[in-house]
Amino acid sequence: MGVIIMGYSISWVTVKRKAPEILLQKLGLLRTGVMADYGQEPYTGRTLPSGWFLLVFNRCEHKFIKPRSLSALSSNCDLVACSVEEHVMVSTSEFWRDGQQIWRIEHDAQESIDHLSSFGALPDGYATIQRQCAEMQEQAGGNHTDVDAFFDIPLQTAKSMVGFKHDDDDGLGNDSFEVFKTQSSSSQIKAWWKLW
Repeated sequence: MGVIIMGYSISWVTVKRKAPEILLQKLGLLRTGVMADYGQEPYTGRTLPSGWFLLVFNRCEHKFIKPRSLSALSSNCDLVACSVEEHVMVSTSEFWRDGQQIWRIEHDAQESIDHLSSFGALPDGYATIQRQCAEMQEQAGGNHTDVDAFFDIPLQTAKSMVGFKHDDDDGLGNDSFEVFKTQSSSSQIKAWWKLW
């Protein structure tokens, strides 16, 4: 689980009960057919073995994972979103359904190594994940160590639902994500961007 020296700064969303093409159209993204590892290009994605469609953005707290955007994107579907900033050890995860936020979890090591903020109807596995990470933190030396097990709580909770965590060896393999590009020529898309 999490250690303090890492380098990912990404965001991602997954959707279920919505065709990938609908999500891509809503975001103004086009398929390229080019494959890459996630995080190497601005927009990459694939369908996960769990059935969720995943889009990864190579920026923490991307505009697509702001509340107003997530509300619109989760219309008529389930959506899980995460933001990961390993340089300062901040992680978030949240679940939306049919335009409504159901829960959110945040860890910010800048507040404290054991910082954790959560609200909403958290999933069944959350309490176990939180307890295991707290025990791991204690075994590693509590607040007086470079280990930050609390960083993993939002991310493990999201993984328990969708089957993806950015730093796990999950068998997806390198270069298994399609690269998407922005569709900048459509005035309808440009108008949509102004909302966010």
